[in-house]
Amino acid sequence: MTHIERVEALFAGERPDRPVVDLGGRVASVNVNCYLELKACVGLEAKWTNETTTLLNTVGYFDPEVLDRFDVPFRRVFLNPPSYWNYTPASDGTFLDEWGCLIKPRGPLNERVGHPLAEADGIEAIERHPWPDANDPGRVAGVAERARSLVEEGRHFVEAGHVSAGIFQDCWNLRGMEQFLIDMLTDADFAHAMLDHVTAVHEGLWRAFLKALGPNVHMVGLADDIGTQVGPLLAPHSYREMLFPYHKRLVEFIRERTSAKIFYHSCGNVEDLIDDLLDSGIDILNPIQPLQLGMEPETLRRRWGNRLVFHGGLDVQQLLPFGNPAAVREHVHRYYDALGEERYVMAPANTILPGTPPENIVAAFDAAASRQS
Repeated sequence: MTHIERVEALFAGERPDRPVVDLGGRVASVNVNCYLELKACVGLEAKWTNETTTLLNTVGYFDPEVLDRFDVPFRRVFLNPPSYWNYTPASDGTFLDEWGCLIKPRGPLNERVGHPLAEADGIEAIERHPWPDANDPGRVAGVAERARSLVEEGRHFVEAGHVSAGIFQDCWNLRGMEQFLIDMLTDADFAHAMLDHVTAVHEGLWRAFLKALGPNVHMVGLADDIGTQVGPLLAPHSYREMLFPYHKRLVEFIRERTSAKIFYHSCGNVEDLIDDLLDSGIDILNPIQPLQLGMEPETLRRRWGNRLVFHGGLDVQQLLPFGNPAAVREHVHRYYDALGEERYVMAPANTILPGTPPENIVAAFDAAASRQS
């Protein structure tokens, strides 16, 4: 099988000739520091070549040699930042993203610490906000060429990477998470206005992105964190009332423009919302984090194994940073056995953080390779 045929087999519920794996890209990815150690561990020079970083200091575009070493079938294409946005950190390292949110370095990671609509006192303030320009031509410069080149190679499954943090996340980045949760409970009209404006920006970004890509895309990546370690951030009825309509609206908008599969990322335990996510139209769910409560792979397969492809599952909280190669191999085999090689893509369950022994990462991918038919 080719890489493309292997991934297409998963979506058809058929077992490929070897397990499918991924190293991530922007979501469920690798921190920059850890990534350089990983390159050295596999015999590559521990320096930046043609990689890119995200605003949160994780890897966006990987070195193709790293992806080939781990037999990763996916290649990603991302929108560029707009040409009018100027990334100029202040002396303390802080900078504004294109939404106007303040980002500050926190050790090896970056975190949003400033929320431009935190003091907004009505819907008029939302309308006055300088929203990102989805039509800026700089966003798609070179995008069509990269996607076309990857497809013409005929070797890789091409994903259009997610265009922003997520509808819900962009709202709380702008407003502050606590305040936006309060808004949804106490001022639904304001919250819906926020969600509507953010969704419209996402639609504009996807319109430009998919027009540039044309037929040269196999999967599109959506992301929105709606889970905690033990359950959804919102009660299911609140999710259905406040967020589901916008998630479904965006998926339908995308499906009108492409036949590509829909990848959806949410951290945390979203077991109580998986049926809703399926109703919104997704095809593959990431990152199925190994948690103390819920999201066990056996349960996921039993309940949704005929309707979803699962992506992730490689524990970055305990197993990779504190385990050993033997424990990592055991974990990998458990997930493939439980979810089935015909429905599972092994990948990090979130960003692999600094201090993670690269040998453990290598052990995970080698364990997957050892299952080859």
